[in-house]
Amino acid sequence: MQLACRTAVKWRIKMKQRLDEWIDKGKVDTDYHERQFRAPYRSTVTFCDWLDEIGLMVSNRELRIIDLCSGQGANIYYMSKRYPKSTFLGIDINAELVDKGNEFFRDNGITNCSLAVGDIYNLDAKYIGGFQGVLSFQTLSWLPEYESPIKAMTKLEPQWIAITSLFYDGQISCTINVKEYDDSLKIQRESFYNVYSLPLVTKCLKISGFNNCQVTPFEIDIDLPKPNKKLMGTYTEKLEDGHRMQISGPLLMPWFFIAASK
Repeated sequence: MQLACRTAVKWRIKMKQRLDEWIDKGKVDTDYHERQFRAPYRSTVTFCDWLDEIGLMVSNRELRIIDLCSGQGANIYYMSKRYPKSTFLGIDINAELVDKGNEFFRDNGITNCSLAVGDIYNLDAKYIGGFQGVLSFQTLSWLPEYESPIKAMTKLEPQWIAITSLFYDGQISCTINVKEYDDSLKIQRESFYNVYSLPLVTKCLKISGFNNCQVTPFEIDIDLPKPNKKLMGTYTEKLEDGHRMQISGPLLMPWFFIAASK
């Protein structure tokens, strides 16, 4: 019992640290979000290619899609152009990013996507039943655990859920707490880079009635240079067989796509 209580306290502390980072304007890397408006990440494009391939997204269908933890909305901006008949709502806890994203949409005449402030751990009940699809781009591994966010997605009662994150195709999960230091060796940033077991995550989805789970690994098709600074930042190493590994700092980045439907 004492161990369970201590674990719960540690989880709440970790969650508060992450929420503080997301909300604190001084800690938000807005350039990370804004450069994706200029050029979408290959993972975003490939993810949408896969959603097309498995029939969840169709360019000429009118779908209502919600993107949880959407940041400034670059992913739904890309999707709004790719799927012009669909409408997209992005939810993010950071009001600054939401305001910047909505301003970008207004300035560029984008009418089929918008952003709203919200917390994935406490979503407004008005969103329940309002969307055919729920998206989660590159978020799950940066949260302390996966079960609560997935339950939040399933409670929206969509037809399907699609997730991109770091996963392991086996019965192992890793909790990875990354600390980055400045030149004086003081902590500059602290974040999670968790790798979750695919069997556990798909089991969690199936418990909530999303029994049809499809999974595919994502392999990037371009070379990314290694950052000059020895901090986190994705780059690629090419293997002898031509495949590329994605690396960030000291970590391999095992990206997978998951799609789950009822």
